[in-house]
Amino acid sequence: MGLFRKKKKVPVNVMGLSAMAAQSDERYKKQALRNQELTERKTQALRFEPHSTAELRGYIEKKYGVEELPRTDERYMRAYMGVKAHLLFRDAPELITTEELPYPEHPPVSENDPDYTAYRENADKRWNEAVMMPADQFPVHLHVYNIPIVINEVPIAWLEVYVETDHKYLAFKVIALEYEEHYSIDRVRKDIINFFGISPEDQEARNERYLQYLNAQ
Repeated sequence: MGLFRKKKKVPVNVMGLSAMAAQSDERYKKQALRNQELTERKTQALRFEPHSTAELRGYIEKKYGVEELPRTDERYMRAYMGVKAHLLFRDAPELITTEELPYPEHPPVSENDPDYTAYRENADKRWNEAVMMPADQFPVHLHVYNIPIVINEVPIAWLEVYVETDHKYLAFKVIALEYEEHYSIDRVRKDIINFFGISPEDQEARNERYLQYLNAQ
């Protein structure tokens, strides 16, 4: 009897649903407008004071009292592979010989959907090809710094800083023990980004360096 219990009809207030949808759309519009106004204020306040990667390295070493990691350090080797692959896909994707498969258009039908499996395998193959690209075909000169975040004379987090000189690339990796320390890490990260700065050409191209700088304001 319970399995075939007749479901009680629940009246639907179409007017109420329409009003809720309208209110939701209005909130999205207001938030989008606020985001646009914030971006415009940031853009108007931009300063063009770019520094070279050599100047950036000197600033990091002097202000934070650190030396770059040796090339034999495991952290350096791991960072080198990731940065090289990223820059290769960004600046010279034509060097990757493995043809890229398009992302499947249909939702996955299962965990082992053949189209999605093929896509992931293709992406891994392209990434591995980028990582193994010979240095003479795509030179990368990377410098890695590990800045400790110290409180009460105890390091509680670290910020790995990646400076690549050929492509004028700056990136970071956060190693934090406590979530609360992300504020201190973010302050150091923004300081380094702001010193690196941008040029009018970066703003015109809206490149990675420009977007990184804009988000740090």
